Amino acid sequence: MSGFTSDRAERSGPCGTPDDPVLAPELYGRFQDILNQLSDEQTFPDPEQLKEHLDTFIHHMLYSPTDLADIFTAVSTIHDRLTARIISHHISIFKTRDQRPLPGPFCWISMGSDARKEQVVRTDQDNALIYADPPLSEEKKWDLYFADLTRQVVTDLDRFGFSLCKGDVMATNPQWRRPQTRWHQALDQWIGSAEPADIRTLTILLDFRPVYGDFPMAQALWERVSGLFQENPVVNHYLTRDDFLFSSPKTVFGRIRTQRVQGCRACFNIKTAGLAHLINAMRILALNHEIFCPSTLARMAALKDRCVLNSEEYHQSLDAFYHLNRLKIASHLNRDRHPDLPVNCADLSRLNPGEKRTLKTVLDTVIHLQKRIRRSYTMRWMNFFN
Repeated sequence: MSGFTSDRAERSGPCGTPDDPVLAPELYGRFQDILNQLSDEQTFPDPEQLKEHLDTFIHHMLYSPTDLADIFTAVSTIHDRLTARIISHHISIFKTRDQRPLPGPFCWISMGSDARKEQVVRTDQDNALIYADPPLSEEKKWDLYFADLTRQVVTDLDRFGFSLCKGDVMATNPQWRRPQTRWHQALDQWIGSAEPADIRTLTILLDFRPVYGDFPMAQALWERVSGLFQENPVVNHYLTRDDFLFSSPKTVFGRIRTQRVQGCRACFNIKTAGLAHLINAMRILALNHEIFCPSTLARMAALKDRCVLNSEEYHQSLDAFYHLNRLKIASHLNRDRHPDLPVNCADLSRLNPGEKRTLKTVLDTVIHLQKRIRRSYTMRWMNFFN
């Protein structure tokens, strides 16, 4: 397994992991080969062939001394390039074969781990689409075009190994495909709402990144988020409450929280009981200090630069993020060899005493961050209305 380090994260830019990954020459050559294949406008890539190339490339990176931030960057760059290739391919087909020119500007955005540039193994899709406000007489025509386009894109992403989202958080869903004004109206509703469903929807949207099209549309949405957060501080109460609805990493007796699941005697869910809490805390802290970028690594670096996190908190948080991601990736690699094993699971019965102590230390950092956002952003008087 790769010896993930954190120095690369400190050298990253103010709003994301590095644009160009630092890879060994052989790996960088493979990386460029995949990008070149996706840049060929004359030939649409073969899904099975590309999946095989990508899986081989990722496995070589994971078993090499490549920094985690660089792995994230490489995978994210390839996914962005693939998405853009699929979109441009279908826009061209609509125009030349179907005589349906693009009706107006739009922006395809990714959400979740892909938006945060924290995806290594392929997960299900989280995406959305913003398009310009159409003339009143052409509203149906525009929406039909973008409905057809998103259906083709989502179907192709599925063919390339990015499975359909079980929660339907995809641009094919009208909730996640809207004209710009209706996006702003929806954001107004979600930020002003106490409904758990609206808070969950808002949480999904708060990690987004433009991938293709008119990027200023995404920037305008971020600016709307910024303004609304300043005007509605109560939203922090609901976001913090939502995080505490999920199980804490440890029990009240200080033991790591586990569950018995098929194939695992003492399963600690790395994602829901560990990483999710850390990511949620960094999101809330970042948004309240006008740091509008989805990457958790970038949020940490910006929070340190603004002295929101002191040096000790920053390095502890960074170590926790790397350690939990290392466990998560190891879980996925192990599941490749043993498909019956649960996903995102660290089996405590298989950890030695030193590994358990390290995990406990990491989870103490996660709990510290949870307590911090609870102290800072829970409005006690609101509990009477929840």
